Order: sequence, then C-alpha cells, then structure tokens
Amino acid sequence: MIRRITQHKLVPAPSHEWLMLATIFLLMLLNFMQTGMVVFSAAPLMGELGVSPQEYSLVTAAYACVAVVTISKQRWLVERIGWKYYMLGSIFIFCIGCLVGYNCSTFNGFLTAYVIMGFGGASFMTGARLIINLFPPSPLRLSGIKAYAYGLTIGMAVSPFLAAHLFLDSSWHGLFLVLMFVSLLAAISGAFCLPGIPPENETRSQSHPFILMALAAGSFLMLYGFQHVKYDFFSNTMLVSVFILLGLTSLYYFLRSMVRHHENSPLLSMKSIFGSPLYRRGVLLFFVCYLIMGSNNYLIPQILSNGLGIGWGTIGNWYALGQGFAVVSLFLVMLVLPKKPHGKKFYVVGFLSLALYGFLMSRLTPNASLQSYIVPSLCAFMFFTVLVQGTVASKAFTELQHDETMFSHAQQVKNMLSQMSMALGISLATIGLQWRSTVHYSILNQHVASNDPIFMATLKQVANAYGPQVSSSFANNAAMGWISQHVKQNAVLLSGIDYFFLLMVVGLIGAIVMAKQKRLN
Repeated sequence: MIRRITQHKLVPAPSHEWLMLATIFLLMLLNFMQTGMVVFSAAPLMGELGVSPQEYSLVTAAYACVAVVTISKQRWLVERIGWKYYMLGSIFIFCIGCLVGYNCSTFNGFLTAYVIMGFGGASFMTGARLIINLFPPSPLRLSGIKAYAYGLTIGMAVSPFLAAHLFLDSSWHGLFLVLMFVSLLAAISGAFCLPGIPPENETRSQSHPFILMALAAGSFLMLYGFQHVKYDFFSNTMLVSVFILLGLTSLYYFLRSMVRHHENSPLLSMKSIFGSPLYRRGVLLFFVCYLIMGSNNYLIPQILSNGLGIGWGTIGNWYALGQGFAVVSLFLVMLVLPKKPHGKKFYVVGFLSLALYGFLMSRLTPNASLQSYIVPSLCAFMFFTVLVQGTVASKAFTELQHDETMFSHAQQVKNMLSQMSMALGISLATIGLQWRSTVHYSILNQHVASNDPIFMATLKQVANAYGPQVSSSFANNAAMGWISQHVKQNAVLLSGIDYFFLLMVVGLIGAIVMAKQKRLN
C-alpha cells in the first residue's frame, strides 16, 4: 500500500492539481520571504549580533556557496529519490536551520543556521519551476507559471513588512518562526501531490565528489575574495589576489569537467545548454538583474533609515507597498505578453524604468516624502524587475524545453548564477556604501570647524533652541551632537545618490543596447 502510494504516476491526478499549484506558490513564497527578510533586516541584525558589515558579508558568501552546490545536485537527487522525498527532505533541513536560528544568540549561531537553511532552501526556486513541467502540456502549465510568479512577487512584497514588525513588536528570532510555518504548509501540500520514485531505467546524471568540492571552493573563494577587496586590497594584496585566483581556478576545473564529460551524462550539461544563443543571452540578463536586485534590496533600507532618519516600522510598511507594485506589474505583463510576445519592447521599457528609478532617487533630499516620492520611485524599479526578468524567463529556455534533462540543467545553472550574483550584489553594496559614506563624511567633516561661518551659524542656532531649558555648555554639546548626527546621515544619503546615479546610467545603457538588438524578437 505505502509503496503503491509513493510510486504513483508522474503526471498529477486531477484531484491533485490545486495542491500542485499551492506547492509551487508556497515554495516561491518561502524562497523570497527568506531572502527578502534577511536582506532587509541586515542593518538591525548587525546591531543585534554585534558585527561589522565586513563580518556580516560572510553570511551572504557562505549561503551562496552552499546554495550553488545544492542546486547543482538537484537533478541528480531527484533522479534517485523522486520529487516528493527530495522536496520533503529539503524542507526538513530548512526547518532544522530555522530551529537553530530561533535558538541562537550569537553571530556564529546565526551563520550556522543560515548555512543549514541554504542546504535545504536553495532548491525551492528551481524545484518550483521544474514541478510545473510535471503538468502535461495544457493550460495547467500556464496556471503553474502564474502560481510561480505570484509567489515570487508576493514574497518580495510581504518580506519587508514582516521583518520590520517582527523586529519592533517581538524579536528577530520571530523571522525563523514565520519561515518555519510557511515551510510546514509547503511540506503538507507537497506530501499529498508530488510524485514518488522515478522508474529505474531512466538515464541518470553522474557526479563526483572532487567536482563538487571544486564548485564549492571556487564559488566561496570568489565571493569571499571580492568582499575583501575594499578592506584588505592595499594592506594584504597578495592574500586577496590568491583567494580570487584560486576561486577562478576551481570554477574553471568544474566547468572544464562538465564539458569534457559531455557524453557521459554529466552533473550539468554545460556544453548543450550554452550551445543555445537565447539561453546565453538570457543568463547574462538574469545575472545583471539579480546583481541589481541584491544591491538595491540591501541599500534601500540602509539609505532610508540611516540617511533620511525614517523609522524601521515606517520603512517596512511603505517599502512593502512599493514592492507590492510587482504584483500589479505582473498582472499587466501577463495580459500583454501572450498577445504581443515580441521581447524587444519589454526589454527597452524595462531598462528605461530602471533609468527613471535611478533618476528620481538620485534627486533625493533630506526632506523627500516617503509616501509621495520614494514609493512611486520604487514602483518604477519593480516594473523593471518584472518586465525584464519575466520576459527573459519566457524567452531564454525556448530552445531547451523539448528535453526535460536539458531544461532542468538550464534552470539549475541559471539559479546557481543568480545566487552568486545576488550575493555579489549585496557584497558590493555593503562595501560601496561603506566606501562612499567614508569619502563623503571626510569631505563634510572638513566643514565642521570654527573657521567655517555656516557651521558656526548653525551651531549657534541649534544651541539657542536648547538654551532656555539648559545651561549654555550643555546646549553647545547637544548642538554639536545634533550636527554630527546630521553629517553622518548626509554622508549616507550622498553615497546612496551615487548608487542611484549609477543605476540610471546602467538603465540607459541597457535600453540602448536592447533597442539595437535585431534578434530579440
């Protein structure tokens, strides 16, 4: 009886269809809630754990390394244990990570928890997309894609709201309880609908521990080396260069092994999938998009909190509203794309939306309104995200869909690169914010001097505001503290303006490049 249930047919029965759609939705929701909450909460987490941005960047590097290795083995494992036990095992490991995180109180504990969560949770996005192909070619697949996309956008929208209110109303440990609850829902729905063990005579991909070690070492050393370029490049150039060189060498060995053993069912069929021009261009665009998403999702809360002095709860509410525009954008794209499937117009409009977002945010002032200025700007960014990534997802895999194994490998490689690009984006944003803030602070601090008339007039004006209630010496000290705080805020704000100006340039370049392409349609 148990054996017959666990080995039911690969195509889901009609009674299981809604459970399949629910599983796809919940896996995507869980994946982007996890990523969004941890990235959004980076600043308060650093404060709670007592670590610097340099130390915290180790979290993103370690998670990306684990995620890349886990995703690379996904097809290999599914071929041997089936979708049901693979996804249930992944969710079980993810829940263990959540339990460790809920009970930890140190940075090492948090790092351990997040790495364990990576072992389980890295497969959620790839798994959700490949489960869609378990449906027969029919309108059900379109329903699966809609569940996938809405899980993604809703997860992005709710994560800042939940993170902000969990920090304010309870504790950062509550993040792990929320993730555990959603993962249990995904496990329950998946247990009743996912297929069991595949047939024994199915062709299976091959793996080797040395190749996996090369992939893990290469991805970690590359990310870790890039994170420390800003901190240690001039003081310890040799060590940073060795990290990056070893990482490149390890990744080259992995890729070379995949190509050399192309005829022997390799772990990932690199030669076949990168033989598709559409896939090569799509992966490049995905890499750029995830790099921008990682950096932006990290920097926006930092700039709004430390640059504009907005409260964390307020940021969470309005940032979630801005992110929620992705759901509206997705609805519009799904209405237009089937009727007018040519991709060029979507790419051009998407990158112009990024340029508009960069332009608007580069004009930020200390008095900018969160509701009437920043949230509409965030809507332009979400329009870019949905428009470009949605179009790439619909176009990049068209030459590989006829082969289930090639399609699976293509999705795995795309998501491996997305993990690395997201981690690289967060790391570059962390380093860039610290670098530009230091530069702007040093320039602004030069004007905090007794020979600067504007500074002296401001100091006198602020001290007079305190004067009637306190002594003159206390008023002067309080005024000096107020000015110092605003110097720090303005330094962060100016570094954010630098970043947004760079985004505007990237958006304009992207729109021009896309407009000149002749084969995008």
